[in-house]
Amino acid sequence: MALSLISFGQANSFESIEKTSASLQKYLEDGYWKRNAEVPPLTRDILIQSIEAARTFYLNQQKPAGNFTYLLDISTGMVDDDDNQVRQAGALWGLSCLNRDFFNEPTRRAVLLGFDFFINNVKTLPTGETVITYPGEKNLNTGTVALFCLALTDFLAGQDKYLDQNTKDRFRRLLFTHVNFLRSMELDDGSWSRAYELASGIRKPVPSSYYDGEALLAYCKIARQFNRKDLIRRINFALPRLIHRYTVQTWEPDGDQELTKGFYQWGSMSFAEYLEAGWEPHAKLAADAALALAWWQIDDNLIETKRGNVAYAIEGLASAWRCANIIGDKQAQDRLKPLLETIMARLTLCQYKGPLMQYNPYLMGLKNVPEQAYGGITAAPNNPLVRIDNVQHQVHAMLLMLKYLYPEK
Repeated sequence: MALSLISFGQANSFESIEKTSASLQKYLEDGYWKRNAEVPPLTRDILIQSIEAARTFYLNQQKPAGNFTYLLDISTGMVDDDDNQVRQAGALWGLSCLNRDFFNEPTRRAVLLGFDFFINNVKTLPTGETVITYPGEKNLNTGTVALFCLALTDFLAGQDKYLDQNTKDRFRRLLFTHVNFLRSMELDDGSWSRAYELASGIRKPVPSSYYDGEALLAYCKIARQFNRKDLIRRINFALPRLIHRYTVQTWEPDGDQELTKGFYQWGSMSFAEYLEAGWEPHAKLAADAALALAWWQIDDNLIETKRGNVAYAIEGLASAWRCANIIGDKQAQDRLKPLLETIMARLTLCQYKGPLMQYNPYLMGLKNVPEQAYGGITAAPNNPLVRIDNVQHQVHAMLLMLKYLYPEK
């Protein structure tokens, strides 16, 4: 039996040897494996073109209820009906930031429809608390509320010319209602409870590194925009404790660096907000933490070697660049900028019909791609799957790079 199996395998290999040899030739060509080196330098125009293509994808993927298609396979048109409450709230925040920085009426209407989706699922419980009850979920995750609050905050930040005062007041009341929920989830050690059990009202006394970072960023943005002194006090209490927990503690020999990964970009964006606001007494600590996280991401987590979509890392690294800029650390800025440009250029290769798609042989070779794939950002340069959170992170990362590294002159 073994001999017959070997003979069968040999026969198959010999039958295809000429075809295999012919197929190998392109991989022998000088420079084939360095083809990404042909990608042109990143520019402000490339970023804007990519953002506009992503806007088209965003608007095409919004459902009538206001939420978004979770996953699209652009090679087949297959849609995955799986869902994730935190990623849906994050997608809304990304669209809200896009509307803030590159306003147009269709985007504003899409953000308002996204708010309607969450507002239509808000309920007042027998306890008197007003909470989001996400369809089909038994728990409300803290990250969902934090990202919903971020979406409201950044929407209000860019809408002074487009909303009447009554509408702005209504959204502000909605925001503060959900800030009150976040305040009720605060733990004594500086973290937030990770989830609220809707049936029992129990707040699970266990944090999440992701949700801690998202809640901290929400507090920083809301406190800056609305001068919420109560939130600043909580930020000053939580910030040094979270830094210790997700850097110093996780980097000990027995630490869990998965926790660092969860907190990473959210914490870094929070530190940039803290420095921009001019708050004290933790400005130096925040800057040090942002840069320490950047060097961890580069030198230990080896972010440059990752094959998948790492737009989340750009959010953190761009924020670290901003912190270095504020404290005048030119050496750190000079190290971070070319890395940011290189990684973002590679990520732009992941966008179907994006400005650099011609440099991606995989996307160029796809056939019968559905129209609704236009502007979609895939999970990797040679992967056909577009998840809405990949789109959100990359759009927001590009907005940060435009704001910090490529400001309008």
